[in-house]
Amino acid sequence: MPNVSTTLRSLVNRSLAPFGRPAAGERFPAADDLLIAAERRTGLSEWGDPIFRDGLDALLSSLEELDGLTPLGVATFGNMIRQALVNRLLFVGDSSPLSTLNPPVIITGLPRSGTTALHRLLALDPVFHAPPLWELLDPFSTSRVDLRHWRTSAQIGFKNRLLPDLDQKHFTRADTPEECTLLLANSFASPLFWDLAPLDGYLEWLQAADQRRVYEDFRRQLEILQARHPDRRLLLKAPAHLGNLTVLHEVLPEALPVQTHRDPTACFFSHCSLRETLATLVMEQPDRNAIADQVRRVFEHDLRANLRFHEQASCDVIHVACSALRSRPLEVLQELRGRLGIDGLEGVTDRAGISRRSQARGGSGGHRYSRDGWGLKENRVAGLFGDYRSKFPEFVAT
Repeated sequence: MPNVSTTLRSLVNRSLAPFGRPAAGERFPAADDLLIAAERRTGLSEWGDPIFRDGLDALLSSLEELDGLTPLGVATFGNMIRQALVNRLLFVGDSSPLSTLNPPVIITGLPRSGTTALHRLLALDPVFHAPPLWELLDPFSTSRVDLRHWRTSAQIGFKNRLLPDLDQKHFTRADTPEECTLLLANSFASPLFWDLAPLDGYLEWLQAADQRRVYEDFRRQLEILQARHPDRRLLLKAPAHLGNLTVLHEVLPEALPVQTHRDPTACFFSHCSLRETLATLVMEQPDRNAIADQVRRVFEHDLRANLRFHEQASCDVIHVACSALRSRPLEVLQELRGRLGIDGLEGVTDRAGISRRSQARGGSGGHRYSRDGWGLKENRVAGLFGDYRSKFPEFVAT
C-alpha cells in the first residue's frame, strides 16, 4: 500500500502532467529561449564568461535523454535552471567595486564526511557569515520586497512533505547554512544538478570543464557577498571543492581550506542513500546501480585530484576527522579557532550545545542506510580508496 508521501508525489505529478513536457527530447525550452526569458525578467543582457553556456547545453542534453523524469522533475529542474540564469545576470551585471575578501574559510571533504556538521558548528561564531539557504538560492535579488526567506521556507516545507525521510539524511531549513555549490550552479558547473539524478553526459562535461573559469565566477560572487558583510569572514562549504583545491588556491589564494575525513566506504554508501532519496523527487523509479556508479566515478575523480593537490600543495590545509567532530565537537571548535587566528570561545559554547540538540531533533534518529543493493560489494568499494586511506590513516575512521 502506498504511503502518504508516495501518494502525494503521484498527485503532484498528475496535476503537473498537462503543463509538463514528458517526452524525451521536448521537455525543456531551447537554451536560447531560456536566456531570452531571463534577460526579460531582469532587464540585463551581459552574461560574462561563456563557459556557463557549455554547461547549460550539457545539462539540457542530459535531462532530455534521462529516462523516467517525472512532470515534477521537469518543473524542479526548470525552476533551478531559470533561477541560475537570473542569478548569473545579476552577479555579472553587478557594478559595485571589487571588495577585498577577508580570508574566507572553505570546508570540503567527501560527501557525508562531516562537512555539514563542521560548517554549522563554526557558523555559530559571530566572526563568520555562513550564507543560509535562503540567501544562496537567490543571492543577488534586487526586489523591493524581500520574500526570499518566506519562499524558501515554503519550498522546504513542501519538499519535506514529499520526502519525509530527507531530514534524517540532510537536515535543512531556510536559515541553515548551506553548500556554496549553489553559487557554482550560477556557472552551470555544479553537482547540484547531478545530485538529483544520474546525468551522465553532464557529469562527463563537468569533470572535463575548465574549472579555473568557473572559480573566477565563484570569486566574483564571493566579493559581492563580502561587500554586504564587510566586518565578517565568509564561511563556506562544499564537497565539490575536494577535487578542485589546486584551482581554488590559485583563484582564491587568501582562502583557508579545511578538509574533513571519514571512512570513504561509509561515505560512499551514505551518499548513495541520500542521492536515492533526492532522485525520488524527480524520477519515477531511481536506478540504484546508476546512482552508485556515478557516485563511484565522482569519488574516484575527486580523490585522485585531491591527492595530487596534497603531493604538490603550496598552501596549508587544516584536517579534521569526522570521528573527532562527533566525540569532542567543542575541542575541535576551539582548536580550529586557534588555527584560524581567532582567540577564545566567547559565547559559542552554550550555542554549540543548543545546536547539537537541535541537530539531534532534526535528524529524527539519524541516517540509517544499507550497504547492499547498489550493484557494488562493500569489499570492492573499500578497495577503490586505498591510496586515500594510506595518505590520511590518522584521520580516516568509520
